[in-house]
Formats: sequence, structure tokens, C-alpha cells
Amino acid sequence: MGMFDSFEPLPELACSVCGARLMGWQGKDGPCALLRWRQGVAAPVDQDVPDENRGELSVIFSLRLPREFEIYTPCCGGECFATAFCTAPDGVWSTTVLETAANARQRPHERRGDFKTRLAWLQGRAD
Repeated sequence: MGMFDSFEPLPELACSVCGARLMGWQGKDGPCALLRWRQGVAAPVDQDVPDENRGELSVIFSLRLPREFEIYTPCCGGECFATAFCTAPDGVWSTTVLETAANARQRPHERRGDFKTRLAWLQGRAD
């Protein structure tokens, strides 16, 4: 299992395809120490590990998110992943924009065919 952090966007987001409430957001652009981040708060709000495995609190609470990062969560019955683009320009997570067909971009290692499939899903149709 790879390491990641958990994210709580505020306000909560709904899938642009099926309308379901999106929960269980994860991301790999931050420290990836099983930290839990909440939008609007500079430091992590928790670490999702047993107490005996927690990091040093002074170190954990000094960590910050990068200026730009992406988060994702499964949606539509696990068929696809909803993605959101986030910013933390001053070290505080301030914006979250849900990926839609209009703002989708091909990921660096994503094959063109996979991007087209994801784009079709975002447009509410299957290819």
C-alpha cells in the first residue's frame, strides 16, 4: 500500500456526473504521512494512524501543503475517480475546483485513449 494523505474539502463536493456526495478524498502531492487535511486550516488536523505510530506533533503541525495539488476519490460505483484541483498559495488550503469536462487535462503519464475515456465519463457518456 502506498502512502497518501486524506482531505476534507469545505464545502463538501458532489460528483459532476452522477450527483453523489463525494467522500474519502486522498492525495499524493502532500507529505504522504497519512495526515488528514481540512480546507481552510494550515496544519494537518489529524494523523490517521494508531497513537503509538504517530509522528512528533511539533513536526506534524509544522507541515504544509504545496501551492497546488490534486485530490481524488472513487465515484459512480467505483467505476471512475473524481478529481479536484486545489491551491494553498499561503500554506493554507483555500480553493478546490472539481474536475469537469471543461477543465480536464491529460495527466503526464496518462495514455491518450485513457484520457478520452475519462473525458467521456466527465461528459456523462461512456465510449
